[in-house]
Amino acid sequence: MSITTSLTPFNVYPQLPLGVISLSGVENEVFLQGQLTCDVTTITESHSLLGAHCDAKGKMLGILRLLKTPQAILALQAIENIESHLPQLKKYAVFSQVEISDSTQHYQCIGFSGSLAKEWLEQQAGQTFSDNVDTLISDFGLITNFSFDYEQQPRLIVIATPEQHEKLSQALETIDATQQEANIWSALDILTGTPKLLPTTQAEFVPQMQNLQMIDGISFNKGCYIGQETVARMHFRGLNKRAMFVLSATSHIPCAAGDSLEKQLGDNWRNAGTVVSAEQVGSTTVALAVLPTDIELGTQLRATEHSDSGVFTINEPAYFQRIEQE
Repeated sequence: MSITTSLTPFNVYPQLPLGVISLSGVENEVFLQGQLTCDVTTITESHSLLGAHCDAKGKMLGILRLLKTPQAILALQAIENIESHLPQLKKYAVFSQVEISDSTQHYQCIGFSGSLAKEWLEQQAGQTFSDNVDTLISDFGLITNFSFDYEQQPRLIVIATPEQHEKLSQALETIDATQQEANIWSALDILTGTPKLLPTTQAEFVPQMQNLQMIDGISFNKGCYIGQETVARMHFRGLNKRAMFVLSATSHIPCAAGDSLEKQLGDNWRNAGTVVSAEQVGSTTVALAVLPTDIELGTQLRATEHSDSGVFTINEPAYFQRIEQE
């Protein structure tokens, strides 16, 4: 089964595996500006941000998508990472007028993909997306136009309260939409090179190793933040020698975030990199992995702990090509 075989112009993913951290208080933006790699001063209710939260050594503790509401800033990330990351984010909050809480239970994250899905959501919001507007407000909640489209198929996320989710569910009953499983969304995240951090890879990668500098996840012009010295040095001195690539295999290869990968060198295999995330869809396995930047795309890789399960082929995320064209 191909991962994209079941995709239609209107797909709904009822429950995405995303957690929500809420940051409220008069200094929530100031606090985040001193914590994250992105320039939080540019966030608006119609413009979301992607950024990383690092430790003092510049290693990532969390990758966050920020959305601004009148009451708070909502930070979305992999739900598995919330429990271990939240205490790290709260560590310096005592010095600012900010309240930080896990608000996952107060919101539902619903995924949409396809051209008709985007048009329908724009109609519900009474607004359209543009280069400067990636987030709309509707009766169904916040609608954010995910920046990692798959083969020109738009992807969007609705962040809804229980009441808003009820309205959305009722509206969808009248629509000819295809219900998709969350693992399809996760596979699309992988195929589009969407950065992801899980507890098993916390404090393993600097942001550039997951390509955040290519997708507006790092500002090199903002003021100080935790880990900035390392992140800036890697950038300005050209010290980063690793990047994130997309892997695919036509067999079932058991692997998960943090697992090691080997590359073939003649008759032997040598350590090559680390799995960021992986997903199985039918007999297909896709994964994101941090590998040497100079690795050849024809190189075969295998999971170190499952060497007999098959081999991966390597591809670059689509945004590699956009960067090269610029």
